[in-house]
Amino acid sequence: MPLVRCPTPAEASSALSSLRIGRGSALFLFFGSEDPVSGQSWCADCNTADPVLRASIRRLRPELTLYECPVGVRSEWKNHPEHPYRLHPSTRVGRIPTLLLLEHGIERGRLVEGDCAKPELVQAFLNQ
Repeated sequence: MPLVRCPTPAEASSALSSLRIGRGSALFLFFGSEDPVSGQSWCADCNTADPVLRASIRRLRPELTLYECPVGVRSEWKNHPEHPYRLHPSTRVGRIPTLLLLEHGIERGRLVEGDCAKPELVQAFLNQ
């Protein structure tokens, strides 16, 4: 599973644009940024979902590129309706974690919050 880190919304937007122009499918994972000391996200749901998502993607869709898109620290995300990922027309992320499946720049599916930690839902999502 190829990984691409998009540390800023501008980099994620550029990746989204390249998918619209090119061919193929990709996954975008939006999550709470990691603490530099602990390596853990401030988002408990993200920490729970991360191993489930990564193991399932490696097993079921290893050909897909996973774009990792941290939303920032908690204070940048919580109660900020103007956050770029909330407003971007291709992402419209309201809750994290969010996993988007895109084909040629078009959304084909989305898993959000607790659903990202349920192996059976992740498997069904990836097998669609």
